[in-house]
This record gives sequence, structure tokens and C-alpha cells, in this order.
Amino acid sequence: MKRFLVRLWPRTLAAQLIALLLGAVVLTHVVLAVLLAEERQDAVLSERRGGALARVAAISRILSTTPRENWRDVLRVAQSPQVQLRLLNTPVEYGETTDVTRLLTERINASLGNPPVSAQVSFLSENECRRERDKEEKRQHELQDKRDRHHKDDDGDLKRKQHRFFGNISCDGPPVMGVAMPVFAVPAMPPPPAIKDGAPVGEKDPSSRSPKGSEQVPPAVPRAAEGMGQMPPEPRGEFALPPHLLAKTNTPVVWLDARINNFSPPPWVVFQSLVRVGLSAILIGIIAFFVARRITRPWKALAVAADRVGRGDFPEPVSEAGPLEIRHAARAFNRMTARLRRFIEDRTRMLAAISHDLRTPITSLRLRAEFVEDPENRRKIIETLNEMEQMVAAAMTFAREETADEKTRKIDVVALVEASCADLEETGHPVTFETKLEHFSYACRPLSIKRALGNLLANGLSYGENVFVTVAKADDGGLWIDVSDDGPGIPVDQRDRVFEPFFRLEQSRNQETGGIGLGLAIARTAIRAHGGEIYLEDAPQGGLKARIYLPAPV
Repeated sequence: MKRFLVRLWPRTLAAQLIALLLGAVVLTHVVLAVLLAEERQDAVLSERRGGALARVAAISRILSTTPRENWRDVLRVAQSPQVQLRLLNTPVEYGETTDVTRLLTERINASLGNPPVSAQVSFLSENECRRERDKEEKRQHELQDKRDRHHKDDDGDLKRKQHRFFGNISCDGPPVMGVAMPVFAVPAMPPPPAIKDGAPVGEKDPSSRSPKGSEQVPPAVPRAAEGMGQMPPEPRGEFALPPHLLAKTNTPVVWLDARINNFSPPPWVVFQSLVRVGLSAILIGIIAFFVARRITRPWKALAVAADRVGRGDFPEPVSEAGPLEIRHAARAFNRMTARLRRFIEDRTRMLAAISHDLRTPITSLRLRAEFVEDPENRRKIIETLNEMEQMVAAAMTFAREETADEKTRKIDVVALVEASCADLEETGHPVTFETKLEHFSYACRPLSIKRALGNLLANGLSYGENVFVTVAKADDGGLWIDVSDDGPGIPVDQRDRVFEPFFRLEQSRNQETGGIGLGLAIARTAIRAHGGEIYLEDAPQGGLKARIYLPAPV
């Protein structure tokens, strides 16, 4: 799992900066959503409960202004799965009074105009809800049994009718809200008198008739005389009862028992929030892309320059641009590159001067050796001088090639290796070349690579009868060049020392053709200047295999 997460994590600096900013934006939105979720849920639940209470208050007002014989139709229309209603002679009391129920009670009574008989709001716990539901179901079964025995339906029995307007209640989840709302019953209205010749039948005093066009006002609902300019006062609440009903203290009261099913909390992650997070992430991502690009561009240039220096190629000074830290790093890199270049040039020139100056005393010693009378001593002295001259010549050649300042350019390395092997084959040397690659473009200094390869080929031909060369692509995009021979090989404990300048094995693999010990050192120096390495292994045919590794270009 850890390895999988490491693979998912972006590797470039720009991608990490963008991921960091996007993660900060998303995390900020999530934290804010979590912190505000409870407040938002409370606000939405309060609004929903307020709407349900307003609906119950409106139904109570309608019932208060509607004759009793029409209450059944009003309840049938007002009934819904969310709000369930029934009428009782006395209010049902359940649940303890809390701050929330007290606030809702004050709110609903204020909307009713603070009637003389107050409404009550409470919450039913799960046990109370189930107990009330079981009691209601039991009562319904009893009424149904009674109806089946008497085969009649008494419209005057309110309790036998109300069960039709009361559905099942869900007691799971949040608590059910119960509302006991007073309903002020309207007295029965007498039928209007018959009208004949514009006057009520039975009226003895025509002067007492109402003005033409006015309506007969029932006694139970008084109305201000027309033209007096005085109207009843406005109700004190949104759903307040008419003043003529509030004034009738002897008006019979029944209770509207409303059960409001639980409200599920609203989801705190909504589509609008996701859209806002997405738009914010896109905007931040675009800004982060350009900011990260501006920051990482100097770093990339610095990395390319450092790789070129590691390959022995000294580029132009890096541009000191970008943030302050990057400018400081670029300035320090330029100073380091200049110092390193001066050091290498001074060392190479010193080596060349010493090698050149040694040729004069060697020539003088050679002349003096001719005057030695003992032939054996003279021969040994001349052999030593010849060896010293070869060493000086090799050192001068190495210094001259190092100071040549060869430019880096792209070449086909496969073609270069094949051409080197073909040149040796033309001179009669047994060199076999194999590869599956058609070409491999690589930025390098061609003469330096060719010199390193030539030293390895000469070493293999000196100590073996046959040389085998293969070229293959590495798994990381680099290149492998293998040079194998069938000679005696090199002991494992001596393979690191043979790369030291002027080092030769105490027991040379071929005393007659033993070199001066600079071939492998020059080859490794050239390969390391390109960022590569040379490894010595045992060849399958029993000799030595030298493996040149050239890394993939940055």
C-alpha cells in the first residue's frame, strides 16, 4: 500500500506544488463544510418545522371558521403523509418540555395571536411514539369491531370518524413532533329567511329591512354597519383567530392533534458545494501551474547544466533568474563551475609541462647509456629509458587530448562502435560485433568515447585471441557496450586497482605485450566524464568482460 501511494505522489516539483495547493483548497472546503454542517442542518430543520407549524396553525384557523359538519372534509383535504391530524376533546400530553419545544410553543402561539387557550408543542421519543401508535391501532380495531356489530355509521360520533384521517407514524430516526392546537367551534348558524318582494318573509316593519344590496349577517358573526367607517381590529398574529371568536369565551373548544413525522437532516454535501469546490480547484490549478512553471524553470536549467558539468562539458553560466533562493543557487553553481574548470585546466597543463620537461633528461640519459661498456647493463638501462619515454609520451597524449576542449554533439553510438570494430577487422584482428539496435542517438564527445573504446579493444586483443563486442539498451534508457576477450582474465581483488594510473599487475597476463598502465585509467576517465562507468566482470568464455555504461540523457 505504501509503495502504491508513493507511485501516486507526483515526482516533479511543479506537480507537487499544484497538488499541494489543490489539496489545501479541497481540505479547506471540507473543513468549512464539516464545521458549518451542524449549523446548516439546524437552520434547515428549524425552517421545516416552522413551515409545518404554520400549516397546522392555518388548518386550525380554517376549522375555527368552518361549521363542525364540514370538519371531516377539511381534515381529509389537509391530511398528508408528513402531517397527520386528528381531533380530540382533550389535549394529549407527552414528552418533557425543553428549550426547543418552549421556543416553538411561543412561536406558534404568537402566530395565533396568543389565544386564551394556548397551543402546545412537544417531541415524542421513540418509546412514546410506539406506545401512542399501538394505542391508536388498538382503538381503531375496537371501533371497527363495534361498527361491524351495529352495522351503522354515526356521523355524530367524532371519535369513530377521526381514525380515517390518521395514518401510520414512523417512529424511527429523529423524534416525531406533536402539536396540540385549540380549535374554537363556530356555533350553528340559523338558515337564512326567505326573501319575497325584496324583504324577508315574516318581517312586519319594512323600515327595519337592511339596505338594498346588503347581506344578512348571522348573529354569530357580527359585522360593522356599512358606512360607519369602523372595522374590527386586525388580528395580532399571522394565523390569529377572528376577534368575534376570541371574544366568545363560551365557545366550545376541541383540540387538533397534529403529528408531524420526523425530518431527515439535510445532506451537508450538495451539488452546489461540489461545483464551487470544482471551480475553485480549476482556478487555483491554473494559477498554480504558471507559478510552479516560473519557479521550476530555473531549477530545470540548473539541473541540466550540472549534468553537463558532470559529463566533463562546461556550459555557459546559468542564468541567475527566478526567486531569490534559486538566484543564490545559480550564482554559487556558476562560481563552482568556473573554479572547477580552472583547476582541471591548471592540472592538465602542469602534467603536460612535466611530461615535456622529462623528455630532455631522458634523451641525455640515453646518450650516456651508449658509453656504458657492459652490454647487459647498457641493454637494461636502455629498456628502462624506453619505458620512461613511453610513459611520458602517454602522459603528454592524455594531457593534449584533455586540453583539446572537444565540443559535445549528438552522434549515433552504435555506428561509432561498429566503425571501430570494422577498422580493427580490416587490419586482421579477430573482432566480432553484435547488436539488436539499429541506432542510438547520444550527446557526447565522440573522440573521447572512441579513445576509451579503443583502449578496451587494444587491451582485449593484447591478452586474448578473440574479442567480442555487443551493444544493448539499458532498462533505464541508457546504453551498455560490452567488450569481452578469451584471455586469462583479472583476479577479482585486482580489478579496482587496474584503473589506477601506471598500475600493472605483478604477474602480467602477457609479459611481452604488457603496457604502461594508462589504458584502463584513460578509458574510465573518459567514460566517467560522460557520467558513465566501466565495470569488469568474468566473461562467459572464461576471459575478461569490460562493460561500459552510458546513462540516459537528462
